[in-house]
Parts: sequence; C-alpha cells; structure tokens
Amino acid sequence: MKYNEDDINKLLEITSRAGAMMLKNGAEIYRVEDTVERIIRSIYNASDIDVFATFNAMMYSFNVDGKTYANVKRVKNRGNNLIIVDRVNSFSRRFCNHELTLDEALIELDNIRKTTKIDPKVTIIGAVLASTAFPILVNPKAPIFLDLPITLIVSFLTFLIFRRVEEKMFGYFIENFVAGIMVSFLTIMIGKFVGGFNMANVIISSMMPYVPGFILTNSIRDLMSGDATSGLVGLTMSLFISLALAIGVAVPMTFL
Repeated sequence: MKYNEDDINKLLEITSRAGAMMLKNGAEIYRVEDTVERIIRSIYNASDIDVFATFNAMMYSFNVDGKTYANVKRVKNRGNNLIIVDRVNSFSRRFCNHELTLDEALIELDNIRKTTKIDPKVTIIGAVLASTAFPILVNPKAPIFLDLPITLIVSFLTFLIFRRVEEKMFGYFIENFVAGIMVSFLTIMIGKFVGGFNMANVIISSMMPYVPGFILTNSIRDLMSGDATSGLVGLTMSLFISLALAIGVAVPMTFL
C-alpha cells in the first residue's frame, strides 16, 4: 500500500507533538520512546523504526515504501504536569486503536495543549500549603505552631517572586538561587521582630516546593531503564538545583 507525503507529514507532526508534550511535562524517557514508536506502527507498516529521546530532545526515523523519514524535536523547558502526560497516554491508546484520523489526532493534541493548563493561583496555593504543613512533619513530637503562619508568609512571598523570575527565563540555577535567598532573607527579617519560632524549620519547610525530588526520581528511573544519558543529566540538574538553593540560603545568613 502506498502512502502520500501529506499523510506522512501529518504523522511526523503527530509524533513530534505527542512525544514533545510528554517529554516537556515530566514523562520518563522509556515512556516517550514507547509512545512515539507505537503511534508510528499503528498507522503504517513501517520498518527500521528508531526512537531516541534524551532529557530535552527527541529524534526518530522510520522507513515507509523504501523511503526514510526522520524528525528532531527540541524541548527547552521541562516541568511536571502529569495531567498532560496522562492525557497524551490516553490519546495514544485511542490513536493506536484507530479511533482517530490523522486530522482528528492533530486537533486532539492541540486541545490537550491548550486546555490542560494549571491555574497559577492553584500552583501558588498548593506550594504554600505544602510548605506550611511541613514544620509539623519536621518536628511531630513537639511542634512549634508559630512556625506554621511564619512559613505561610515566607513561602507565599518567595513563591510569588520565584514565579516572576521564572517568567524572565534566566535559567533554573538563577531561579532557585533567588528562591534560596528570599527564603533565608525573609525568615531572618521576620526573626528580628518576632520570636518564639524555629528559624531552621521555617527555612527548610519554605524550600520544599523547589527541592528537585521529581527530577531526581525520574533520573534514577531512567538509569534503571538503561537511559544513561538522560539519567545522568537529571542527576546533574538535581545537584545544581540543590547547590543553587544552598548557596542562596547561605548568602543572607552570612551577611545579616
């Protein structure tokens, strides 16, 4: 069976969008590669399918009717919106079951990209509540309840500033460095006027939204799957984020 170039171009666009959306929003490398390969196999009797994804890029090629087609997709920023990963997974299953045409698949991916956005207010509320609850976990036997409102104030102001810096796209190191500075600075300033709270607990709790636990977990999972490049990149990125936070926290402590 012969396939026209327009159909193959649509397939290239579908696989690029689906793979990039998963990669950008925190999917494991093996999941991205498996999804792209399944999408290609579901439509065409393709051969020589090769899919290679790294921490921030995806490359793949396949052969149809004696012609080789290839594509490369770069992902500059990565997040952890697992709702999008789940919806793209569901999309790929429907597509592989031939429930969607090529045109419908493109429309569906556009809808996922446009509608699956987390409200910034929800993100701020989630980060603040997670930080505020953490002092109790740090010291459950003898909690200092004054730590809770102090942590709420520090984490709220820090996260607002972090989002503003993030919008400027200075890079993850600068963003987390600023977050560390603000957490330490605000806690020390409040401590000069308010006593009776544990400064260390407040600083540790307010830093929780920025700790790279998600990246670290995925990188270990990639290493266990044999994706050494992505795993090592994720581990290195986790190290630099932790370093940025630590240096940021240390700066106000040193000079104030």
